[in-house]
Amino acid sequence: MDIVKLRELLEQELSSVELTELDDDFYREFDSLIKALKLSAESSRERGESVEERLYLAQLKIAEELMKEIIKLRLHKIVDLAVEGTIAEMTDEERRIFRILRAFVEREELPDVGEELPEVEPEPGEAETPTKRPLREAYIVTAELPAILGPDLREYGPFKAWDMAVLPEEIGKVLVERDIAFKVKISP
Repeated sequence: MDIVKLRELLEQELSSVELTELDDDFYREFDSLIKALKLSAESSRERGESVEERLYLAQLKIAEELMKEIIKLRLHKIVDLAVEGTIAEMTDEERRIFRILRAFVEREELPDVGEELPEVEPEPGEAETPTKRPLREAYIVTAELPAILGPDLREYGPFKAWDMAVLPEEIGKVLVERDIAFKVKISP
């Protein structure tokens, strides 16, 4: 596995509505690539090879970004398959996610994932405490709207008429005042 293979896989995922077939050990191979790049960067730093270290760190960043995009695309496709009730060729890890999603869609008891879920670290620049995040509420948008830039500098939308969206309170308030949306209550 290398960056070229990740780039090719990303292109395949982008160009197909179906899941690209992966080897069952794909995610383990990716983990090995990341470990190898980190070790190479560390080794270069210890030898005083700063240019080589920066190259390995740049490769590491590219590999991680490519993988994030691949995972996002694959997860979207897996969610669609779970909602449709269609199974496709997936890795073991993806099949576990599919089973959980399928149980959720069918309103069945969720299967035991076998281990406690890890804490999610906030992305750099992301609010670290709930008090820093804008309050979000659910709205039904009644008209077609382009993407809107929120107070948190994130893009929301675009929206089609009758889309439901979870938006920052400030955006929702403006949309309600302009009769373009109405607030809805979501119960757990």
